[in-house]
Amino acid sequence: MKLCIAIMILCTAFVISGNAQTSASPTIRARIPFTFTVGEKTLPAGVYTVSVLNPSSDRKALQIRSETGRASAIIQTNSVNGERDGEAKLVFRRYGESYFFAQAQMAGEATSFAATKTRAERATQRAMRRGGSSTIAVIAE
Repeated sequence: MKLCIAIMILCTAFVISGNAQTSASPTIRARIPFTFTVGEKTLPAGVYTVSVLNPSSDRKALQIRSETGRASAIIQTNSVNGERDGEAKLVFRRYGESYFFAQAQMAGEATSFAATKTRAERATQRAMRRGGSSTIAVIAE
């Protein structure tokens, strides 16, 4: 009887360990060559890791953190269905010399994580008067 209980406990430990490994949050590592805004925060150029903080939620929150750990931001996103891409990428909207985080797509996924335009981004867009923007994609390393 004790052997049976010990085996059950051991098997349960392996199952929990296996689930913890498979539910790891997807991440992107990328070198961003310009200063950019995420939500209400402006982050300097550098190497960043983008990770999903709540992978089981319908509305994903992304953490964008510099390699040094000195700069970071968290932003709520909406899921956007698109085409499956083999490479991970980050997408930014550019207005003049201002860059705003727009979207993240994990490698091999068809769903992207899109940020809504913030008040600051809309104000920058209006200030440009033309309302146009260009989209910049940074392919992850």
